[in-house]
Amino acid sequence: MKKGSGVLLHISSLPGYGIGSLGKQAFHFVDRLHEAGFSYWQILPLNPTSPYCGNSPYSSNSLIAGNRYFIDLDQFVSYGWLEQSDLEMPVCDRVDYEAVDKHRKVVLKKAFDNTTDEVKKQVAAWAKQNESIYTYALYSAFASKFGTPWTIWPQGLKDCDKKAIKTYAKECSDKIDQFLFEQYFFFTQFAELKKYANGKGIKIIGDMPVYASFDSADVWANQKLFEVEGYKTNLCAGVPPDYFSKTGQLWGNPVYKIAEHKKTGYKWMLDRFLMAQKFCDVLRVDHFRGYESFWAVEAGEKTAINGKWVKSFGKDLFDKLGEVSDVEIIAEDLGIITPEVEKLMKDLDYPGMNILLFAYNSENSKYLPKNHLKNSVSYIGTHDNDTLVGWLNKVTDWEKENMIKQTGYDGDYNVFFDELFASKSDVVIVSMQDMLGLDTSYRMNVPSVPNGNWSYQMKEGEFSDELVERFSKLNEKYNR
Repeated sequence: MKKGSGVLLHISSLPGYGIGSLGKQAFHFVDRLHEAGFSYWQILPLNPTSPYCGNSPYSSNSLIAGNRYFIDLDQFVSYGWLEQSDLEMPVCDRVDYEAVDKHRKVVLKKAFDNTTDEVKKQVAAWAKQNESIYTYALYSAFASKFGTPWTIWPQGLKDCDKKAIKTYAKECSDKIDQFLFEQYFFFTQFAELKKYANGKGIKIIGDMPVYASFDSADVWANQKLFEVEGYKTNLCAGVPPDYFSKTGQLWGNPVYKIAEHKKTGYKWMLDRFLMAQKFCDVLRVDHFRGYESFWAVEAGEKTAINGKWVKSFGKDLFDKLGEVSDVEIIAEDLGIITPEVEKLMKDLDYPGMNILLFAYNSENSKYLPKNHLKNSVSYIGTHDNDTLVGWLNKVTDWEKENMIKQTGYDGDYNVFFDELFASKSDVVIVSMQDMLGLDTSYRMNVPSVPNGNWSYQMKEGEFSDELVERFSKLNEKYNR
């Protein structure tokens, strides 16, 4: 990756009508990044989220579709499809996902009802060129009609039978058209934002979850590619017991049938990567070790203890990806990484990740900036970590003494920005919360805590001239 620095802030965390969007605040954020000398903007997965799944962008009913919450509604006002008053929502300090979900269902339906026949023709033509999005629209319309998971839809339909789909699609045609309308505007609006960002010298770093949710368009339409039998998950994804968890982590997603994927030349996986490439210049691949081998647990187990390692896609998938895509990859290699995973990363020459918040619990941690590899991406913390200020309030006395020894820390957290930017890593990333010096209550996610996450939203004007100047000087000082 080209040397530079960037900011981690998801679209949802931009100022907006209840939640961030692809509208003017996103373009303004790009301007601020450019003015401050940054060259990367890192976001989280853009897939649809739901209050029923904790609003996590890593737990979605589609790994292909975009999140309709992010659609720029001001554009619809300018077209006359909505009134400005339709956009108003109660002011909150955080994203209220239930309120956003309720609001967007109403206003997007109104915009769709008011659109022109010409636009509907454009959407229909676009849908014909995007089969996976049409599949998502079918799934969403059927889920709306029956109000249940796909596993208890009528026989035939839950098998994704073409005849059954055709029958029910006629009954749900209006709903299908609305979901396609929403996806069309999500895709076209994001394309404009990406074009603008690239024109300002800003590359977008996207994020791709490793597994599909069981109740998703992905699994419904591709059951042969997953460990699913009798409309139930047969083998579940997770991670084995380790120092941090005596029982491991049981995620519940169905794992992949690697042999079935191989028969197709990995078409579904390659399509995922190619779709993700439409939204980014660089792609962070979550849980990269799962592409070398993954931990599979029999359905019905209460913990992840009794699992087994299963060989995954390996280098073969990424070699084929290189034949059809030029997207740059960041391998998320945090946690316990085996020699086999290290070899895969080395063979592919993918950069891994460093986390500064992990650096001071030993005297010579690999996460200390002086030990960073050039071909790596370094962070103070990711979306799963505490904020810098929050972490500083919780470190042990030994860690504090170690960081004083390593950095000269005297109570001013800004020293850690210097430490990070001085790293040998090609790319360094800071979160917006850390730039603003925010405490624990503003962190994006607390892993294993099901509620209250993903709700951070910055205030309009917080990316101030003072902040731009401070980080502009930092980027200049360290030639980033």
